[in-house]
Amino acid sequence: AQGFGSRGSGCCWGSFAVIAMTSADAGELPTAGPGEGLSPSQMQASLAAAKESRKRAELDAQLLANRIALLKQEEEKAWKKIEETRKRAHEIKDLRSQNEQKFAAKEEFYKNKWDSIKAAQGQNHDHREKSRAVREAARNGLMEARHSNAARSKQQSQQILLHKKEREAQERLANLERGDMIKQKKEEAKRRMEDERLAALERSRDDYDQRAAQEDLLRSRTEALVSNMEKEEMEL
Repeated sequence: AQGFGSRGSGCCWGSFAVIAMTSADAGELPTAGPGEGLSPSQMQASLAAAKESRKRAELDAQLLANRIALLKQEEEKAWKKIEETRKRAHEIKDLRSQNEQKFAAKEEFYKNKWDSIKAAQGQNHDHREKSRAVREAARNGLMEARHSNAARSKQQSQQILLHKKEREAQERLANLERGDMIKQKKEEAKRRMEDERLAALERSRDDYDQRAAQEDLLRSRTEALVSNMEKEEMEL
């Protein structure tokens, strides 16, 4: 269909070229016979009509060529879409085939896995039965050992409890002694602080007395000096 359309388009293009060339030649070549008995104005009018007819024919040919070109483009688009559809169909077919192969492989994998699980379950059942018998024997032996060790454990527990009470009593006594020692140290530190405070207060008082005495002495000397200066002033 595509080849046929291409050949048809070529034929049409050739026809249009012939039509255009014939119309153009018809307007330019002199005509014999009918024009010989016409006046100049009639000949001019005839020539104008011929040119108008040629232009209309050329316009019709151009419009037809445009329509054919548009149809050709649409045909090419249609063929391109058909090719894309075919390509997509092949891809879908290949993908479906791949999925079917994957599904078959997965089904085979799960079948083998299920068979191995069933075999393992049978082995596990036997193993559990053997393990249960071993556990029963171990449990019975453990119960006997517990009964036989119960008295010894009770005696040991009593001894441990006695040692614990003795240790706790020693710890309480040590804590009391440590508390008394800490209290005594705190009281000694408090007494030292009080002694230091009293000594500092005594030193402050001594310093105050010394400063007060010095100030009194300076004041007495200053007053005596002022008195002497007043006497000298009065004598002048």
